[in-house]
Amino acid sequence: MFDFDGTIADTFNLYIDVMRKIYREYNFKYIGDDDIELCRAMTSKEIIQYLGISPLQIPMIAHRIRGDFTQRMKEQKIFTGVDSVLESLKQEGHKLFILSSNSEENINIFLRLNNITQFDAVFSKSSIFGKSGIIKKIINKNKFIADDVYYIGDETRDIEAAKKINIKSIAVTWGYNNRKALLDKNPDYIIDKPQQLLALLAM
Repeated sequence: MFDFDGTIADTFNLYIDVMRKIYREYNFKYIGDDDIELCRAMTSKEIIQYLGISPLQIPMIAHRIRGDFTQRMKEQKIFTGVDSVLESLKQEGHKLFILSSNSEENINIFLRLNNITQFDAVFSKSSIFGKSGIIKKIINKNKFIADDVYYIGDETRDIEAAKKINIKSIAVTWGYNNRKALLDKNPDYIIDKPQQLLALLAM
């Protein structure tokens, strides 16, 4: 199972642009250039606190972000090498899923424009937290063995979701969180290039 933003789609700069666009509307801290690396070292909850976002605002801000993403999804690029890795995994017989807090509409637009057809299903979770519940439902519905399931993501919350239901986490360092932040959450594996995923899953 793959996260989408920061794992498959290179949307970090778009996220920063949207947050800079709406910060006055929701009265939170502007993300300056000096703040970017600070935020990449934080968990999602720490970022929310650092920016001064009220928990009550989170659903509204998340909805706004997804809406702005829809308008600019055609501009977003897939990370170099991810497409060939997905094709190799599919040819090897792996079942591939996306689970993201982005909208299913946005994800499908991106997949279609980038000719990505390897995924068996796309799942959207509107909350930025709580991915573990959906992962568990997917596992149960498909009668997967938990030991055979990996959640691949670029954020600390992806690692936390995997640990909560005792599946393996693979952290990727080319997305939203930096390497140190990911390592602090003790993922089962951490990779710096998409091609490393093939060797890891062949073990």
